[in-house]
Amino acid sequence: MKIFLVISSLFVISFFFITKDKGEELKTVDVKLDKNVIVEKLKKESFTKTLKFSGFSEASRIVIIKSQVEGKISSKSFEKGKFYKAGSQLVLVDPEDKIAKLKEMEALLNQRKKEYAVAEQLFKKGFRSEVKLSESRTNFENALAKYEKSQVELNNTKILIPFDSTIEDSFVELGDYLKKGDNVAKIVDLDPILIKINVTENDIKNLKLKQKTEIIISDKSYEGSVSYISKTSDPLTRNFKVEVQIDNQKKNIISGLSSEVKIKLSKEDAYFIPSSLISLDNEGKIGIKVVKETKVKFLIIEIISDTGNGYWVNSSENEILEDFMLITQGHEYVTEGENVIIENLNDR
Repeated sequence: MKIFLVISSLFVISFFFITKDKGEELKTVDVKLDKNVIVEKLKKESFTKTLKFSGFSEASRIVIIKSQVEGKISSKSFEKGKFYKAGSQLVLVDPEDKIAKLKEMEALLNQRKKEYAVAEQLFKKGFRSEVKLSESRTNFENALAKYEKSQVELNNTKILIPFDSTIEDSFVELGDYLKKGDNVAKIVDLDPILIKINVTENDIKNLKLKQKTEIIISDKSYEGSVSYISKTSDPLTRNFKVEVQIDNQKKNIISGLSSEVKIKLSKEDAYFIPSSLISLDNEGKIGIKVVKETKVKFLIIEIISDTGNGYWVNSSENEILEDFMLITQGHEYVTEGENVIIENLNDR
């Protein structure tokens, strides 16, 4: 009997402690404590987006001057690397045979002119037919054409530079015999200098002709303007060709230099978010965690510029960001829909 009472007592005591433990476990599960986060109010700021492009410098004009006549070079008046004004004589082709040819054509022209004048008088008096008059006029016009051609050939013995430019290369020497079409010199025009860039279809809509730009070349800054925007994209890259023009009177910028082009767009309102506060949702969308009243919300954002230590953003959901408080501390430990205890950073 005593044994039965002892066992019964132990059973009651065990049941009491088991029931107590289970009650405490249930009580722990039911209690859910709100998490503490620190927040600050989102504020709009004035922001100017800057587009950046990589490109290279290129001469505005590159021309190879060719000979338009045959003959021996009797004078060469240029050197590689030097700058010459438009109209400067580079080469003189021996003009002796051209002068003789011009005199011959001039004499023929005078003869045909007289013949035409006589034929015209005889026709008026009825002694010459209209056919004969037409033949005389044709002979006169042919002679005039030959005279003008020989005059042009004589003028072309002087090979002149067509615009202010620098001699990039020379293909002739004094005494060389030139044929029509032979290369004489390569010239480049470095003023203005062009910066050629490729622009994506997302950025091309922001560019316009005469738009002001900043160009960085070899750590030096220059002012320029957009001078050309292509109307068709490259079929492979889908990029558009754009040219920026820089005044280069001193010829300090040469062709082929790597360049960075910066184009500032008009000011707009945006929000600056530090890089550390950017999050991803389960679908991989970029956003920030904010609080409205006491509830956490994941807000999708549109990044408009990356500064390296943060982002200028707009909301892609057309939300008014000032209606929310940005979680600056504790955002890693909260999820959307949670209730939190907030502490305002500005109140610290």
